[in-house]
Amino acid sequence: MISDLADALKAILSANGLPTEVVNADISFDRPSDTYNPPTTTINLFLYDIRENADLRSNEPVIERQGGIATIHRPPMRVACSYLVTAWIGAEATGEEAILRQHELLGEVLRVFAGMPTIPPERLTGALASQPYPIPLAVLQTDLVRNPAEFWSALGGKLRPSFTLTATLALEALSTPVTAPEVSTKKVVIRDTTGGTEELLYEIGGTVRSAETGAPLSEAEVTIPALGRRTLTDADGRYTFGGLAAEGIAVEAARSGYTTVTVSFQVPGTSSTVFDIDLPATP
Repeated sequence: MISDLADALKAILSANGLPTEVVNADISFDRPSDTYNPPTTTINLFLYDIRENADLRSNEPVIERQGGIATIHRPPMRVACSYLVTAWIGAEATGEEAILRQHELLGEVLRVFAGMPTIPPERLTGALASQPYPIPLAVLQTDLVRNPAEFWSALGGKLRPSFTLTATLALEALSTPVTAPEVSTKKVVIRDTTGGTEELLYEIGGTVRSAETGAPLSEAEVTIPALGRRTLTDADGRYTFGGLAAEGIAVEAARSGYTTVTVSFQVPGTSSTVFDIDLPATP
């Protein structure tokens, strides 16, 4: 995944429409140590720090629902990959000319990344193509290099103009997801402690999906016409009805752009009962 990030950054700096000095420069990811001295004009992006972005941390699990089965994944870790960006002129110029050209190239690269809040989707290849979130880019984060002189000394190189570039990825941990049937029926027992009687009521839940794609449909209207009950599906296409007696019911689902469907269910459901409804798109 990190190598795919390097490919994406390289593609950004090679895109048409950028300043000529940027497009014509070589791209390197080498460590800029004391012996580093590329012979040609080069933009160097040295990956020097990888850490979790705690500000984007989430403890909410990712839940996939299909056919009455819920698969629960750990939320992805948000990993910040920080690069030290430098410009090198090589043997193409010397003295003050080389220094000024270095400054000009570094400034143009900074302009490119400063105007790009996220990596464009068309640059996401390999493992990056399936990222669940946009990949943000941040430049000039000075807290990552508090003392430039000490930083460059640790690299084994001499102090030179540079800036930081940070891209934040979503990293899926290598863990086994938890898979289990969705809860489709809940039973509520109402007891009369004085008369010794009890009443059983049930809550049912299901998902409204597109019949063609299987995608959950939010804001679908779900009704039980015989009982005058109505609700709307949530962002995951889920709906629930509570306070139902043990009997057969007809549930109707409707949404703009789809054909209205009525399905008969028996309450309560069994362990394998799924109160899902598939809506075909309107011809």
